[in-house]
Amino acid sequence: MPRMLKIAFSLAVTLAALFAAGTYVDSVFDWEEAIGLCNVPVRSTTPDPEGKLSAVVFEVYCGPIPPLNTHVSLFPAGKTFSRKRSADFLVLGGSYNLSIQWTGASSLDVGVPAMAKVYKNETRVGPVTVNYRPVL
Repeated sequence: MPRMLKIAFSLAVTLAALFAAGTYVDSVFDWEEAIGLCNVPVRSTTPDPEGKLSAVVFEVYCGPIPPLNTHVSLFPAGKTFSRKRSADFLVLGGSYNLSIQWTGASSLDVGVPAMAKVYKNETRVGPVTVNYRPVL
C-alpha cells in the first residue's frame, strides 16, 4: 500500500506542476491570437505627454462572430501590445470608437458612450487616474 501511495502522490505533484506551468504560460503568452483562434484588433493608440505609456483601445473576438466588446488598456511605450500583459481597465459591451485624451502625465480622460453597457471601469491604473466622461 505505501508504494501505491507514493505513486499517487508523485502523480498528483506532477499534475500540479504541469497545471501551474500551463497557467503561467497562458497568462504571459497570447497563444490564442498566435495560432489564429482569437483576433485582437487595435482601434487606436494614444501616447501620454511624456511618452512613457500609451492607452490602447482594442476589441477581442474568438471565432467567426465580429466583436461585441471594446476594451481599453495601458501599456509601456516602445513595447508591443499584448492583451495578456496589459490588463484592461475599461470593458464595454459593443463596438465603439472611444475618445481618449491625456490631461496630464498621470491623468487620462475617456469619453464613454452614454448608452454603453459597462462591464468594468477602474478609476486608477497604477499611477494613472482615469476620468470617465459620458458622450452622446
